[in-house]
Amino acid sequence: MAVTDVSELRKKRQQKRVLRFVKKLAVILAVAAAAAAVILTKDMWYPKLDGILTKIPTAENTSELAGGSFPISIDGGASYQLEGMDNAVAVLDDSHFIVYNYDGKEILSEQHTFANPILTVSSKKALIYDLGGTSFSLMSKYKTVYSKTTDSAILIAKLGSNDYTAVVTKDDKFLSKLMIYDGSGNNIFNYGSVERIIDVTFDSENSGCYITAIGSKGGVIVSKMLYYRFDRIDYDESGNPVPVWETDELETLAISVRLFGSENIIVFGDNMCAYYDLNGQLINYYEYGYTLSGYSSDGSLAALIFANSENRNTTLVTVDGQAGEITEVKLDYSANSVQVDGELVFVHSKDGIYAYSPLGELSSSVELESDYDDFRRIGSYIFLMGYDEINRIDFR
Repeated sequence: MAVTDVSELRKKRQQKRVLRFVKKLAVILAVAAAAAAVILTKDMWYPKLDGILTKIPTAENTSELAGGSFPISIDGGASYQLEGMDNAVAVLDDSHFIVYNYDGKEILSEQHTFANPILTVSSKKALIYDLGGTSFSLMSKYKTVYSKTTDSAILIAKLGSNDYTAVVTKDDKFLSKLMIYDGSGNNIFNYGSVERIIDVTFDSENSGCYITAIGSKGGVIVSKMLYYRFDRIDYDESGNPVPVWETDELETLAISVRLFGSENIIVFGDNMCAYYDLNGQLINYYEYGYTLSGYSSDGSLAALIFANSENRNTTLVTVDGQAGEITEVKLDYSANSVQVDGELVFVHSKDGIYAYSPLGELSSSVELESDYDDFRRIGSYIFLMGYDEINRIDFR
């Protein structure tokens, strides 16, 4: 068996430690010498560097238009619609569905023959349909995924995050008929309603949907939600699916229903908004004091704007579903529209765009040099919608 000379091994280790120490000392001395040289010659180089640093652009918001492919000209005037989808911008006008990248370069252009074209989007796809007609198409930013027709006139259509499509039509037997299609265009669920269906909202897993219907009770318009699962369907005696649950009637004309965070659902009505848990239990509501002129939501944050024509100002109301707080803020200008994006509420007026926190505190703003009809916050940009053109500014 070989025997290791311990004393010789210790000697070699000591030599390696000394060598490492010498190398570290040399590096430290070199750095110190360089720092001393920088300090001693500061008056020579600092003024030049300071001039360069002051020229580095900041991330401040600017009203400067993007240039390049902007503005994008729109045929047909103010009737076009614009939404964000799949890191792109979808535009629907009277004759075409067009997709642009954020730089304004055209990705796709498809002609349509819809008399009353409507655009709705998910994070990845767009759904276009003919309101009052019988045609609809699922679109990606590169092609038409599929097109279908219905037997009766389309009243409303919505798109889920997994490309499920909800189409509500008139019907001979029912007041409204709902048909759900999967991402390939296969019909997977049907429901006939004796009441008018005004909205369909897919749940977060796209395993079911919340149907919002309106009716009348004692001469008052009321709204209610019904929840259905696609994988657990029971049928009544007439062959219609039975809901998992339904809410009590709410004395409002529901306008739109959306997911509100991961645990709630919010209803925007004509005289109040209310939010529910995922079992259909009412959590909170807010009754309007003025005329509703706009609303929006994203995640668990919602915002509403109310016009006061007498004082020519606007009331901004924010609803924080996570914190359970409702905040009212008086704005000293007339607001045109509102959009919630992430943790901010963006309000558009003829003079500029203003960003507010969930508590209604002004975070940032940008002045607009021209008058625009509307806007969309997409990515870190603001897309400005003029009568016959689209522009873009940075708003980070």
